[in-house]
Amino acid sequence: MIQVILVLLDSSPISEQALLEAINIAKIYNSRIACIHPVPRHDDILISEGQRLVKRAEELVRSAGLEFDWRIVEDSPGSAIVKAAMRLNADLIVMGSLGEEGIKRHIVPSTADYVVRNAPCDVLVVKKRRTIF
Repeated sequence: MIQVILVLLDSSPISEQALLEAINIAKIYNSRIACIHPVPRHDDILISEGQRLVKRAEELVRSAGLEFDWRIVEDSPGSAIVKAAMRLNADLIVMGSLGEEGIKRHIVPSTADYVVRNAPCDVLVVKKRRTIF
């Protein structure tokens, strides 16, 4: 049973795709969706942007008839979502990944890699959809 789905929310299109996937899963299990929006430091502009983003996510989730919870936290994305998953006793984390390849993947550690290695629950990584043309 999947009761709590945690979604890492930022302003990227892949984050929006992850939220839509979480909504689809939540509809099947009648799960509650919790979104976390990390900011690297206390900054009123970043927090204000995060609140707008979360408000939009809340409208999507509630329009699907699902419960919604959210938090804006001052932390790195990977650490923030792992801590939130533990605190909320999440059953599933859904997050996006840009799917970096080659040397860039080895130089810049990905948030998705960190979360998959450290999460206390299952993790669904939604990859960026590639266009055909």
